[in-house]
Amino acid sequence: MKKIFARTWPISLVVATLLLGFSFVVGGAGNFVTVTLPKGVSIELPRNWVVLSNNQRITLDTAVESGLDLSGIQHSASEFPFAANYYDDGKTIGILNIRYYPQLVISQAYARSVTNQDVQDLDATLKEGAPKAMKAFGMSVTSWGGTTKTEINGITAFVTEYRRASLKGSGEFRVRLVRVFAGDRSFTLTVSYLDSASILLKPITDRIIGSLRLTGVAVSDTPTVTTPAGKKQDTPHIMSDLYGEQWGLVLFLSALITWGVGLTPPLLIRFALMRRPLSKGWAIGAVASFWLINVVLFTALGSQSKTHGALALVALASYGILRIGAKKFATSTSSGSSGVAKE
Repeated sequence: MKKIFARTWPISLVVATLLLGFSFVVGGAGNFVTVTLPKGVSIELPRNWVVLSNNQRITLDTAVESGLDLSGIQHSASEFPFAANYYDDGKTIGILNIRYYPQLVISQAYARSVTNQDVQDLDATLKEGAPKAMKAFGMSVTSWGGTTKTEINGITAFVTEYRRASLKGSGEFRVRLVRVFAGDRSFTLTVSYLDSASILLKPITDRIIGSLRLTGVAVSDTPTVTTPAGKKQDTPHIMSDLYGEQWGLVLFLSALITWGVGLTPPLLIRFALMRRPLSKGWAIGAVASFWLINVVLFTALGSQSKTHGALALVALASYGILRIGAKKFATSTSSGSSGVAKE
């Protein structure tokens, strides 16, 4: 498998796709429209992204080809039919383009059989070729995120992520190369954006990539996802998909709010207001009331939980707090007073 990747995906194609992550300022021009591309490929693109003219694409392609030639990097035939940029006050902060490789022979069926080790071999080839290619254009890779095998609308794709310095030195660009092997319809979709604008552009570019479709490709029964090269497990990746890149902080704050809000009332009743344990009946009634209020409160705040398991644990803890010292209190006082703990 490694030899096939090396033979059908030479370093010249690697650097060509890497280089298409940089920006050219063209001029500035907002919801999604479906863009039909050659060879049965389609994507959804925001209306306010500006499609580069034929002349601009040729200039861009010529610049890439010239840079490779001057650097002594051999490159094979490819097709560059589409590119679009997103501008903010005349500054390019979002980039998208697609490049086809008609000479590749790897099929979608073969791509589905690729193993984790094969993905690591591919990633190593990409990572090795990136610095030289970037240097030829006065740029540098600032961090390497690795390559992941995934499935997008039935398409088996290999997504490579890295960050590079901006051409004008004003921050970093997050670049994702969505590489699809489909014989002579093989292509790489490159999507990148200025990292400082990630709050707005990350969900937009995620949707663009998620809208990718290729006609004639059957949806497999089981999606194929592999661990990005260099990562030992995929739990962080799954958690970041669910809760975002700061998933650890999100979960910590969620737990802090849930338990903080849930336990404050019983703590105040037990130690500040009553200053004694409640009877079982009063404790159960109070806990039931707190639980109902918490369910309504957290549902209003956007909780997606259907079982509210965390609130059930909070209710048990609340009952324990309200009953703290019940045995000792029962032996030192007469029984029968309403609201006083009984055994």
